[in-house]
Amino acid sequence: MKERTYKRIESIRKGNEILKYLGQMKEPASGPEIAAAVGLPTGTVMCYLATHEDAGFVQRIGDRYQVGLGLVLIKSRLKSNLEGQRMLIDANLKELDSGSSPE
Repeated sequence: MKERTYKRIESIRKGNEILKYLGQMKEPASGPEIAAAVGLPTGTVMCYLATHEDAGFVQRIGDRYQVGLGLVLIKSRLKSNLEGQRMLIDANLKELDSGSSPE
């Protein structure tokens, strides 16, 4: 069966670039700084920032921006899910190790 290829959504890619940039910054960054870093017009970046702020993915501090708690909560949920999977895998491995060998 042939795997389906889906079209990529450019606006989401651009929004992701902004979030990745902010995620790398130790200090909040201004709209113009972000725009220069991701290669987009400042007005466009400000629209993305406003939308990300509404979703909680970006937090505004004065005229600067940083990663918001919405992204931190997503990361925490992912970490929790992975730890739960690891516990299940570890338990399954332990059971396999203590089981009898096939004859």
